[in-house]
Amino acid sequence: MKFIDLWKNGRFGAENVLVTIFLIILAYLLGSSLLFIELALNFPDFSFVSNSDIKALSSLMGKNRLFIWMLIPFCLVFITFLLCLTKIHKVPLLSIFTARESFDWNRVLISFSLWSLMIFCVTGIGLFFNDNFEVIFNPQKFALLFLLAIFLLPVQTTIEELVFRGYLIQGINKRTGNIILSIITSGIMFGVMHMANPEILKIGYHILLYYIAVGVVLGFIVYYDDGLELTLGFHAANNIITVLLITADWQAFQTDAILKDNKAPGNGIVDILLGTTALFLFFFILSKKYKWQKKLV
Repeated sequence: MKFIDLWKNGRFGAENVLVTIFLIILAYLLGSSLLFIELALNFPDFSFVSNSDIKALSSLMGKNRLFIWMLIPFCLVFITFLLCLTKIHKVPLLSIFTARESFDWNRVLISFSLWSLMIFCVTGIGLFFNDNFEVIFNPQKFALLFLLAIFLLPVQTTIEELVFRGYLIQGINKRTGNIILSIITSGIMFGVMHMANPEILKIGYHILLYYIAVGVVLGFIVYYDDGLELTLGFHAANNIITVLLITADWQAFQTDAILKDNKAPGNGIVDILLGTTALFLFFFILSKKYKWQKKLV
């Protein structure tokens, strides 16, 4: 059976879906509240108004400490979502991730390595044309960031893949029977989810087009490859390598990375073009390697 059809045998009535959505939102809000509880207890004079205060907040409580608090909500959502899928929707755990007989870790590794290489290439191009990068490498702080990144970020990226490339695509397809509509709708929702990111406010809402493109391309990868393994590798590489490699005052994650980009964000057009080119090249390479020939029906 195709991955896109695996959940058809589960209990996905409207009431179960609504309960799952409610529990996911509740888990996220509870996880997010922990940051505000600490602020109230330990930093009562600080008033967090919006994501534009991230830089000030990271200076106040420390970058790695803030990094942990920002990822804890995703950990709670991850646990909640898996429980909802297995206990409420009654779907086997393996079918949540893949249509294969076993989870293919090799696919995750290949995807992770390929997209990591592309990130390094795009960053190298940026370094060549931009002299505003500053080396801020601190071995002690970076070591802690590295451990946090490899243990916490995969949880965040995995839950996003489960929701957007699994739950939403399969759910919309089950209702509409139109896989293209399902992938595009999920991609748009993935882009809109990033609307409150600080970089969006600095660069402009047109940068959401790149996030939407990422969501749509990953949706097609899941459809053609019958599993989440390749998108899990991509998403983990994208967030982990980016967090470890570069930070900037206007980004969502303020980290003790290797490099700091001191230039103003600008309009992001060049970054969109480079990222989109790498994205479609990534899809093309995988399509040739795995010989995808499935038709969009």
